[in-house]
Parts: sequence; C-alpha cells; structure tokens
Amino acid sequence: MEKIPCEVCGSHQHQFLFEGWDRVFGIPGRFDIVQCKECRLIFINPQPDPEKLKKYYPKDYYISNPSHYREYSWSRRWALETYWGYRSPPNTRGALRLLKKMVFLPFRIKYRHAIPFVEGGKLLDIGCGNGTELYKLKLMGWQVHGVEMDAEASERARSKGISVYTGDLFKANYPDHFFHVVRMSFVLEHLSNPKEALLEISRVLMPKGRIYISIQNARSLNYWLFGKCWFSLDVPRHLFSFTPETIEKLLFPLGLRIKALWFESGERSFLASLQYLINERYGRGAACQGAQPIAESRFLKLLFRPFCWAVDRLGFGDLMHLEIVKC
Repeated sequence: MEKIPCEVCGSHQHQFLFEGWDRVFGIPGRFDIVQCKECRLIFINPQPDPEKLKKYYPKDYYISNPSHYREYSWSRRWALETYWGYRSPPNTRGALRLLKKMVFLPFRIKYRHAIPFVEGGKLLDIGCGNGTELYKLKLMGWQVHGVEMDAEASERARSKGISVYTGDLFKANYPDHFFHVVRMSFVLEHLSNPKEALLEISRVLMPKGRIYISIQNARSLNYWLFGKCWFSLDVPRHLFSFTPETIEKLLFPLGLRIKALWFESGERSFLASLQYLINERYGRGAACQGAQPIAESRFLKLLFRPFCWAVDRLGFGDLMHLEIVKC
C-alpha cells in the first residue's frame, strides 16, 4: 500500500470519506476512500499495489461470451451509412440516399454519438475484452486493433481476425500518430496511472484524432444518495472516481479537449446500490454470497427505468461518456 498525491492536481491534501471493501466478491481487505481538497477527485489512498490487486479480479470478473459476435442491427448500419460516412452498398442512387435521410432521421438522433467513419481509418480499443465491439466495427470498414489483459478473451478476439495485444497499453508500443480513434470503455478508473495512460493514448493518436471514454460519474445522484454503498465505487477495482469537472481538469493540460459529454446509465446501478444499502443495514455479505432480489428484479428495472432516464437527461446519471479531441 502506497500513499499517492492527487492524480489530477498533484495535491497531497485530502480528506477521509469512508472505508470501502469488495462488495461484489467479498474478498477480504479494507481500503480508505479519500477526496482531494483542491480538485475534489475521489480515490483510494493508500493505493494497493498491482500484485495485491490481482486477487480482486477473479475469473468470474471477466466475461468472454463468444455468442455475442454479431454485426450491428440493420437500423444502426443504415444510420451509420446515411449520416456518418460509412460505406453504402454499391450503386445506391441519389434519390434513394435522400429517401434514407428522411426515413432514418429518428435513428440519427438515436445514434447521434456514433463514431464518424474515416476511410482506411485505424481504431484502437483498450480493454477490448473478446472483441465483440471491434468485430462490428471491422465489418463496417475500420482497421481494428485491441489491447486486453485477459489472455482467454484476447485469444477469442484473435480467432475473429482481430489484432489484439495481450498486456497493457505501454508494452504494446504502437507507433506515434498511428490511430484515428481510440476507445476505452470503463477502463480508466481501473488504472493506477490514468494520466500516463492518457499521455500514451495522445502519443499514438493522430492530430485531431478522437478518444471515446466511458467512466463512472461521482457527481451522480446515485453517489449522493448511497455514498459508500454506491455500486459504481466497486472497491478496490475502481481506484479513481471522476466527475465531469475532474476528468476535464485531467485532460486539459494534456492537450485533450472534451467535445461532447452525455449520460446513459440505465437502472442497474441504482438498484444494485439500493441492494448494497440493504445488505449493509442487515449485515449481509457480498453480492456473490447470496440472492440479490432487488438488483435482479425485472419489475423494479421496468419501474425505475423512466426515473433513471430523467436523471441522465439532467446530467446526474451514473455513467458518463465522453468524446475527446486531440488538439
């Protein structure tokens, strides 16, 4: 365990918030959650060393289901071809293209955060898992690459013709300015060195290239309501919990600018946090050690879906997604 300064502003001044533990698998260990007094970043301090962290990633943590390899839905494909420059079927006439734009206008709104296509473009997915998303993007014309720590998931991705490096981003040693787009979905919060990772991403990214990052939002209503029982804390796997303000402060000195920020959380985190709160109150163990009737209830998921949708629209959703441009 090592005490660290704030990853965003470098301050050593922080306040203790509460103690956290592994509420998913119940692996023993207690960790201090603190908040920087300068920039308000929330993080584990002291930080567990990488060797100790490995035991908190049991085999059940990784999901590598090969049955999920499929192309995008026809509506998404047509929307991507119509509005975001993806390859259209040959001999598509101008009148048909105009008709598609009129008919598929609602899908333009639905998929408004899609990645614009670049002819011959190279795309990197960090933490690509078994490559299900890369498989879809490859079918749409991208030259895809992945980085993945789990050897089994990497091998499954390679079996689909996807170039995957098994290990961390730094050891992959990609050339400078190699990629047009980099994706990183719920990975940054797991890294002990997010600033260094973003610098490496900036190095391998072309000028004006784009980064798509998904992370948890510590400015969310869920965190305000549930505190130490917030599902997305996921102690100790999530070493950092960002807000829109703290992630922007991390990106700005690196020459990275947020172009778009949106929230798409769903009801899973709200119900799981509520389950954690009840487990805490009644002295129950970790989620894997017994039934979780609230978190698993289909009725409650349907009941709370409109509420969670509204919270997202107000900017207090649990999960935030960013489109970032390299200056």
